[in-house]
Amino acid sequence: MNWAATSRHAFRLAIGLIVAALAYGLVHQTGVDRFIAADTEGLNTLITLIGAIYAVMFAFVIFVIWGQFTEVENAALRECSLLNELLRFNQYLNPDANRATRRAVNEYAQRVANSEWHSLGEGRKDPSTEKAFAALMNLVIRTAPATAEEEALVARLIDITRKLSQQRDERIAKSLTRIPPTLLALVRIMAGTLLVLVFWYPFHSWLVGLCGFVLLAVILFLSNVVMTDTDNPFDGIFNVSPRPFSELTL
Repeated sequence: MNWAATSRHAFRLAIGLIVAALAYGLVHQTGVDRFIAADTEGLNTLITLIGAIYAVMFAFVIFVIWGQFTEVENAALRECSLLNELLRFNQYLNPDANRATRRAVNEYAQRVANSEWHSLGEGRKDPSTEKAFAALMNLVIRTAPATAEEEALVARLIDITRKLSQQRDERIAKSLTRIPPTLLALVRIMAGTLLVLVFWYPFHSWLVGLCGFVLLAVILFLSNVVMTDTDNPFDGIFNVSPRPFSELTL
């Protein structure tokens, strides 16, 4: 868990709740509730309709981005599995080719864990990691068999590298996928509309209304945090860990 990100969200929530509570108390102590009381039934209908639509929309968004989050994590594990397989078969090559490939895998894994993870969190590719992967591919493809027995082994290594390239492309594509801004804006607008309606709702007791408003504000805020945090697997409170790549470093 990223405690720095958690602290930032908690501070923003606390400040927002304090300001909103003060505004709520001032507004509802002026007697404005008497002018809105006649429209209570209409407000009830609006809150119910918008709340139902928001619930369906939020469930859809969470389902999609949580699937994306787990797909990125699984893609990273599959890529590391292929790298391990490459190292296992590579150890049966001649010592020079074995050492060269292991160094290339080590360089690539370090680049992914230390540089590419941060770049993907910012929504961009990392040129240095792309270069390290290209060097690894070129090294495997250009490996010359020292004996007739190594020909089948080199062919197997080339096949693993081809699968590794496909798996890397899939991981990068899924890592750079984000929720469309229009959909994100729609969900936030609906949440804001619910807050506004509850803010002006004419409760019999303004203190009870304040408690209800604060509770709804906390739930909607946490929902938004979960949605945006899960949308970026590399930055926020909970992230996909680069540990599988770090464990490949030799």
